[in-house]
Amino acid sequence: MSVKPVDLNKLRSTHENLYETVVAISKRAREIHEAERSELEERLLPYKEMIRNPTSESESEKVFPEQIAISVEFECREKPSQQAVEQYFDHQYDYILEKPVEAKAAESEKDDETDGD
Repeated sequence: MSVKPVDLNKLRSTHENLYETVVAISKRAREIHEAERSELEERLLPYKEMIRNPTSESESEKVFPEQIAISVEFECREKPSQQAVEQYFDHQYDYILEKPVEAKAAESEKDDETDGD
């Protein structure tokens, strides 16, 4: 599968900080990857059980065609990073950065000062 370039100007136009956008997309890609990995493990579990508890000696070394088909299906899927970028451009998710603790404290002190006037 080839690498698809991403228009950084388009990414930059959605939020002020390009780096923050890339970090948000990478976090989403990790979420997608984890979901796909758990789905793959779940679908391959019956075959792992057959290999662990073979009914015959020949089954202990056997690779099932269904196993290969499932693995190939997952290999042919679009990469999680590309899915995350496409989802971001389709507005399927967005991100909001929380202010650092120091900034929150400074803001609350500023609010306290203005309330006291």
